[in-house]
Amino acid sequence: MNIPKPLLVGNTFILLIFLMPIFYMFWRFANFSKNLASFLSSWDVLTLLSNTLLLFFAVIFSSLFLGLLISILTVRYEFPASKILFSLTILPLVIPSYIGALTYVSAFSPKGLFVNLFSKYGVSEIIGIEGFVGSWIVLTLFTYPYVQLICSSALRNLDSTIEDAARSLGVKKIKMYTKVVIPRLKKPIIYSSLLVGLYVISDFGAVSLMKYGTMTKAIYSYYVININGDPVIFYSTILILLALIISFAQRGSELSRSAKVSGTPREIKKIKLSQKNKVLVLTFFGIVIFFSLLLPVGVLSHWLIRGLANGNSVSGALSGVVGSLTAASVTSVFAMVIATPIVVMISQYRSKFGDLFEKVTLTLYGLPHIAVGISMLFITIKIFPAIYQTFTTLIISYLIVFLPQAVGGGQASMEQVKLSYIEASSGLGLSKLDTFFKVTFPLIYRGLVAGAALVFLSTMKELPQTLLLRPTGFSTMAVDIWSYASEALFTQAAFSAFILLAISAFPTYILSTRNLNN
Repeated sequence: MNIPKPLLVGNTFILLIFLMPIFYMFWRFANFSKNLASFLSSWDVLTLLSNTLLLFFAVIFSSLFLGLLISILTVRYEFPASKILFSLTILPLVIPSYIGALTYVSAFSPKGLFVNLFSKYGVSEIIGIEGFVGSWIVLTLFTYPYVQLICSSALRNLDSTIEDAARSLGVKKIKMYTKVVIPRLKKPIIYSSLLVGLYVISDFGAVSLMKYGTMTKAIYSYYVININGDPVIFYSTILILLALIISFAQRGSELSRSAKVSGTPREIKKIKLSQKNKVLVLTFFGIVIFFSLLLPVGVLSHWLIRGLANGNSVSGALSGVVGSLTAASVTSVFAMVIATPIVVMISQYRSKFGDLFEKVTLTLYGLPHIAVGISMLFITIKIFPAIYQTFTTLIISYLIVFLPQAVGGGQASMEQVKLSYIEASSGLGLSKLDTFFKVTFPLIYRGLVAGAALVFLSTMKELPQTLLLRPTGFSTMAVDIWSYASEALFTQAAFSAFILLAISAFPTYILSTRNLNN
């Protein structure tokens, strides 16, 4: 079917608006005030790029190890409280990396919380964690659930007959998983690892607090020194190019296009563990849950309880709660509205333009948030000064990076809209617009709402774009956490963090339990 002209024109306009930050940054990159060679010699480009890539690969490998191990243990083996432990190991997903980094910096600084708790045992100072090691630990602990969610779902859908045959032939467990199981999980492994990688190269909060030099940290540092400086343009463009390469690898590769696996699933008969192995497995889960969930929550609790006991007020943090709820609500509503015509065009009117639109839209999700924020900042200063530092600009910037979540939710629901429904409606004399409101929308609105909910949660946690683009006097919980922690106002930071985690935890728990029951 040909795409209706209003739908084509409207979606083309949306696409151009959303691609504007990329086009503008590339245009600025091509019009530097200096010679590119002088940039490469005067800035520590290779060091920052190598640091970013080192962290990228290190976090991917460690997240894959943890995520795959947890998936295999919970799906293929029987041990006490496996479902509860699976859900608990998913929950670190709700903790933004900057909150995790704050708690680790506080707990393990040379004279931090760890020293205070163990001073009576003779501990007076510790080395602390920062730099590459600190960034690697924190980002691993709060990204491995991506691998766990995707790979555990794929593992449940994997036919275990081959594993049973290998086991009956006496193949050792380690060899069976390395030679039989993991190769058959190639698609979800690649998909989840690239998802983790995109998160790592976009991260700003954790690497900044851990004082590790990456391109995101360099962008913000140069921005503070000179908002319109060439280094800001240079590093933002390089980061966008790197993210686009990874995104196209994730979205375009036949290996990573989906997390589906081959085989006919059947009911899995879990393997019983010996008493000794049960102890080892439960110890492993205890360690992971302690460092990824209990320790951050415990540190935040310590800040909050101690501060309230000392009479510290948290009323100033309430404006950030209101700001977050306002920005997230507006963004999610607009995301659902904008995603609707995109979903209809992509799903009902198959065309080359629709396929291109789908790939480009999904690729936007991988763009580094700080680079998008920088680009939107320059665009409003140079081209649209009337909306510089306004709520409108902030919402547009959120939509650029989070809209694919709403589109994905809508596309999943479009599978319920059969072509025969549309043809029957047309045969009854209904116009295309009437068909949409009476047939299509009632079938897809649940998916659109689910996608909008994801946009809501993502917007609530967003830090770099909010720091760069928020109107004067406007604050969110993410900004409050960052600002209060920078000023050592840990009680207020903990209050905002707890509210943010509470809002995010429930839907994440529902996601994990639904995944477990599939």
